[in-house]
Amino acid sequence: MTQNDLYESIVRRIADLSEESLQQLSQHIAFLKWQEEQWREWDDDELRFEMDVEPNASATLPASQPSRWVFDLIEQLDQATLTATQSSQGMEVRVAPAVCGLEQRLSIWQHPPTAGAAVVQYQIDVPMGVNRLRFRAKVGIRDGSLIAESPDNYLAFRFYVNGVRLWSTTKNSVAWDDVSVDLPSLAGQPITIQLVTDGLGDARWNWAVWGTPLLIGE
Repeated sequence: MTQNDLYESIVRRIADLSEESLQQLSQHIAFLKWQEEQWREWDDDELRFEMDVEPNASATLPASQPSRWVFDLIEQLDQATLTATQSSQGMEVRVAPAVCGLEQRLSIWQHPPTAGAAVVQYQIDVPMGVNRLRFRAKVGIRDGSLIAESPDNYLAFRFYVNGVRLWSTTKNSVAWDDVSVDLPSLAGQPITIQLVTDGLGDARWNWAVWGTPLLIGE
């Protein structure tokens, strides 16, 4: 089948879809587009594991260099457990594009409840041979939020592994902030990771998002 034939076949099938299915298709296409862009991004320094090279040594990867293992938290959200530490009233967790500081990324929206924190929990089996493990993401508050107009209103982001908090921050700006967390060696082990957002007693304008969250191993 040629590429044109494939396009025509897809268009014919789309024409028969319901409005609800079309919305789901649009979200999936957005995800696929982001996924392709993310693969290209991994060639950049921002998402590259630093290589341990001797001074003046060649930076060429050896033939035995292990391939990356990637756990995409957005792709696996439907397998995650969503809970609240107190009441779930006001909590919202879903996947959608998010714009922070005029920059759009496919994200996990995690608006905390009116009281307590929102928790997204994943159970993951880390493959044998994955010795270097890192969590990469961006955290932000979506454009349109007026959280910055209340100088005492801060939103907390936290990242846990096996119940231990490895990273946290508080913010009340709409710009994206980079997150990079080195994990201990967990090769061949089942682990629990948690994304947590907390309104810290004030849930107004807590439009929290995790942009392109990935667990990357070598």
